[in-house]
Amino acid sequence: MKEKSEVIQEFRELVNMSAKELKEWLKGDESEGAGWPKDDASGESVGHDSGRQIVDILEANSEKDPEKYTDDHISHMRKVVAYIKRHLAQEEKANSKKPVEEVKKTKSYASLKNWGHDTIKKREANGGGAEADAEGEEQEEETAEEEKAGEKRKAPDDQSGTSKKRETEDGAAAVDNGDEEKDEQADAEEEKDSKKGEHPNGKHPNGKEGGDEKETKGPEKGDTVSWNWGQGQPEGTVKEVNPGEATIETKKGNEVSRKGKEEDPAVVIDTGKSEAVKLAHELNETKD
Repeated sequence: MKEKSEVIQEFRELVNMSAKELKEWLKGDESEGAGWPKDDASGESVGHDSGRQIVDILEANSEKDPEKYTDDHISHMRKVVAYIKRHLAQEEKANSKKPVEEVKKTKSYASLKNWGHDTIKKREANGGGAEADAEGEEQEEETAEEEKAGEKRKAPDDQSGTSKKRETEDGAAAVDNGDEEKDEQADAEEEKDSKKGEHPNGKHPNGKEGGDEKETKGPEKGDTVSWNWGQGQPEGTVKEVNPGEATIETKKGNEVSRKGKEEDPAVVIDTGKSEAVKLAHELNETKD
């Protein structure tokens, strides 16, 4: 079972509607017709009761003091976090490709809002565009760039040029599958790092390898950094340096958090097409 502090943190991140916004939404007709219906034929769903409990939690502790949440609050927070994360994992990727107006017509949009999560607000906060075509083009460009980078890394070890050419001409579907596997591997690597706090190449969480006693220092916002991953060293620009917890969303729609500290902060990195989150000790030397 998750620690109380982790539940509170995830609840704050996932519930992105204010008490006033959620209260008004639950009164409207749009909130009905989505989710598991109640037995009283009122037209409301189970999500309506959950939403009202969320409103109570937000209003009872507007200053968000972790010590002021009751056991009942924490219990419901657990349900809310589990529900929202499950729905986002199932539907967020598909909905991210749709225009805003089309997303608003889906049952998942209404259902999640009943539970305090506005997917459109999240998209706008992340700078997401409203047009599906624009997002699709960006994803295609990202896939093409990743495939090109992967081919460059594999080139020295691949002695069969004819075989590679045949694969390119006759195996378009296999390339697509390869991209998907790389995406899943990248997401899994981020989540593995998040859970273990370890470098993919085996460095210890304290930033020391073997007998190296070098003290870790965090980069500054705007710095260009790289890190070891697989056979390459991806690069990006430092977007945020956080001595506390930093969270990003992977391309698969999963949220990954890293818990930093003063001497080894969590670092959010913008790679141009996506984001990564690492601890400072996992990064290679900052470029000038």
